Amino acid sequence: MGAVKTQVIKLDPHDDVTSVRDKMSWAKTSRILLVYPPRSRILRQTLDLRLLQRHAVALGGQLAIVVRPGGIRRTAQELGIPVFKSALIAQRKNWQALSSTEKPVRRVPRADLRQMRAEVYQDEAPWRNLLGIRLLFFSLGVLAVLILLLLFLPAATVKLTPATQMQSLAISASASPKVARVNLTGSLPARLTFTVLKRSKTVPVSGLLIIPNAPAVGMVRFRNLTIGVAGIPSGTVVRTISSPPVRFGTTIDAVVAAGVGKTMDVPVQAIEAGSSGNLPVDTLVAIEGDLGTSLAVTNPGPITGGSDRSAPVQTAGDRSRLRAALVSEILEQCKTSLPKSIGQGDTYFPDTLAVGQVLSETYFPAQAQTGETLSLTLNLQCQAQYASAEDVNSLARLAMDATLPVGFEPVAAALTTLNSSTPLTDAGGITRWKVQAQRLVHARLNPLEATQLIQGRSPAKAGRRLAESLQLAEAPKITLVPAWWPWLPIVPFRITVSTGG
Repeated sequence: MGAVKTQVIKLDPHDDVTSVRDKMSWAKTSRILLVYPPRSRILRQTLDLRLLQRHAVALGGQLAIVVRPGGIRRTAQELGIPVFKSALIAQRKNWQALSSTEKPVRRVPRADLRQMRAEVYQDEAPWRNLLGIRLLFFSLGVLAVLILLLLFLPAATVKLTPATQMQSLAISASASPKVARVNLTGSLPARLTFTVLKRSKTVPVSGLLIIPNAPAVGMVRFRNLTIGVAGIPSGTVVRTISSPPVRFGTTIDAVVAAGVGKTMDVPVQAIEAGSSGNLPVDTLVAIEGDLGTSLAVTNPGPITGGSDRSAPVQTAGDRSRLRAALVSEILEQCKTSLPKSIGQGDTYFPDTLAVGQVLSETYFPAQAQTGETLSLTLNLQCQAQYASAEDVNSLARLAMDATLPVGFEPVAAALTTLNSSTPLTDAGGITRWKVQAQRLVHARLNPLEATQLIQGRSPAKAGRRLAESLQLAEAPKITLVPAWWPWLPIVPFRITVSTGG
């Protein structure tokens, strides 16, 4: 029988009836051997083995299995399916003899239902049926429910109104451009505000300028110092020997006859107009040029006809006074415009007003030009110092926090500051003034502390404890849910505490 071919099919841990039947369908032998994987729990039901056995018969073969000892071996033997310990033993055995001789006879004893009932329903211990014991357990259950209700059913809302008071403080403030930040000593930065203004002003001039009007004219007499003829071209210059010299020019061409001592009178006119050309007799005695070696000259009569006229002209004093007056007018205008350039609540320092920068300065007419009036156009930047409201408030907070009453905290956005004196700036550039600061503060309330004070207490007692332990403006308001519950919750998270004015 060892020569009979056997189809050995090794099963996988995930196989089921359908997949095993598919594997069996490929068998071409009369014996089909299914090898179960170790410790596998597949195909252990009687129905599974019966279906596989019928499928093997339908294929014209016989089914056998290789499996370890256990419940499945008994099930297979009850169905007449040969069971082996290994595939090698199965291939050597005669399956027909095993399926006929080793088939066990199933004898199932009749079930004793009373015994099974007794096994399932064990008799209770006698003490469990005692009335007192049952009442005790019932009471414990009710108590547990009450405890749960006590813990989670009630809820409470507590509203606390903290006590408030007004905190006031007088502060000595000082501001300087050299200070970078606010500090507790009272110092704060002095900030700059700017504006640019352009204005013109015209004033009459106070000076008079003497202007040459007409040149002086007269006659000079040339005397020949040689024996030859001497020609005098028009424009020959004769002058005085004073310093500076007064110069005249001949107006015609002339010739002095030959011979020493010969003379010739020639008309002259002052080169520069003005009364300075009017000269007495014998003052024009010098000749410029080469003719001075051959001729001598003098004026036998006075030189007259030179005249002057006067014209109004600006002086240095006029320019200085005009500039000072215009700068003063611009600064006066800045006194009005600069305070408007800072923010609301900022503190303006009026005695720090000054000219920051002269952008342009134009006079008309120009210096040394005549004119009855003098005009000046100034475009300048004026500046002043101020303290910002933010810096003043920061200084006030620092000072007031240092003197805050114990157990109190400031109410948000409740700070007000008011200047109680006029800012004055000293020679060192430091501006000092007084500030009156005021704010509302209220008692600092801790909701957790309040919760710990009132846990599990009656509303009346809780209210008294809160009033005695905390600084309150009015009696606390306690609301219970449900309203008929006599105590506040024991667990903290069932109590809601709100603080506010």
